[in-house]
Amino acid sequence: MASTISGVPGNDVIIVDESDAGKIDVVELPNADATEIAINSPINGLELGLSGEKDVAIAGARLKNAKFSNEAPKGETVNVTLAVTKAANLEFTTTGKAATELSVPEGKLLNSSITTAKGKAEDSISFGAASIVKGAFISLGKGSDTLTFSGRMKGKTTVESGKGRDLIEVNSKDRGKGKLVLSDFNKKDTLVVGDETFTTKNLEEAPKWVKFDA
Repeated sequence: MASTISGVPGNDVIIVDESDAGKIDVVELPNADATEIAINSPINGLELGLSGEKDVAIAGARLKNAKFSNEAPKGETVNVTLAVTKAANLEFTTTGKAATELSVPEGKLLNSSITTAKGKAEDSISFGAASIVKGAFISLGKGSDTLTFSGRMKGKTTVESGKGRDLIEVNSKDRGKGKLVLSDFNKKDTLVVGDETFTTKNLEEAPKWVKFDA
């Protein structure tokens, strides 16, 4: 049976299986105007609705089949940090037109999908130096978005950058052996790998592990 966690500041909503309710601590950080959600033990099927009223940090143990939803109104930004040891099959969706600022500074993100607003919101997604991304699918909207990979990559990560003027950066010193597929890279987009910059004018010079088709 599902259970809604009480005591969450703002209009954010946390839903978990009733048996997992005791595995979560929710702490309001007044000086930072943020909410910390501490995962004390592995959880399967956590659902989190994000209103954008406060920044949210999720940290701690493993998550599996979690669903995060950006439910903020147009003109607002949902700022969320995910710093769990491993998140497998995570699904991040956006129900409206709000912007997303998602940071994954550490931990493993496996076989997960991230979809931002379809409109012109300017989104920012970053994976830190202590992160590992494997088999992700990332879909950005029409805005001018920024996507940064600073950690390791495994498997194939596919990016739909949308119609905006997007910046995709890969600046990790230890990138790993993963492949990056930019399925709809267009003349408005820019790819930066280390100190090198690529556009549609010099795609043939890009590293072989970057693919520009589906």
